[in-house]
Amino acid sequence: MDNQQLIEKTYLESTSGIKEEWFASEVPHWYSYVINLPTHLKVTYLLVILENQVLNGGFHQYFANGYGQFSKETVSALIEIGAFKKSNVLDKALNIVQGEIIVDEEFRSELLNRTLKRFFDDDDLYDSLEKLDDNYYDVEEEDISKLLGEYLNKHFSK
Repeated sequence: MDNQQLIEKTYLESTSGIKEEWFASEVPHWYSYVINLPTHLKVTYLLVILENQVLNGGFHQYFANGYGQFSKETVSALIEIGAFKKSNVLDKALNIVQGEIIVDEEFRSELLNRTLKRFFDDDDLYDSLEKLDDNYYDVEEEDISKLLGEYLNKHFSK
C-alpha cells in the first residue's frame, strides 16, 4: 500500500464515528471524539483536514469552518511527523486568531458560534493570515503526505 492509500484508509477510519449533528451542537462531541482517537488516527485526521482546508482556502477557511478548534492539537501533530516549520506557521496563525489570551474552551466556543468578533470582522487579521498562507505553501520540503505516510508506515502500519 502506498502512502496516499494508507493515509486515505487511516483517514476514513478516523472519521467513521463522527456524527453530522455534532457539527451544529453546542456540546463539544466532535472535539472530544477527535482528541480521544488513537494517536495515529488523530494525527491523520488533523493533518488531512489542515492540508485540505489551507490548500483550498487558506488559514481563514481552516478557522472559519471550525477546524481551528483543533489547532493546538494540530501543531502537536505536525511536530509528531517532523513538520516543524509548518507547525510554527500554524502556531503563528493560531496566535493571530486567538488574540488576547482566552481559555481554550472559550476560544473554541466563540470560533464555532462565530462570536469571535476580531476573526470575523478584522480585515488586518485576514491579511495577516493570508501572509501565513504563503509561508505555509513555501515550506515545500515538508510534504505532509510524504511525512504522514512515512510516520504511519513506521509506527502504525500492520
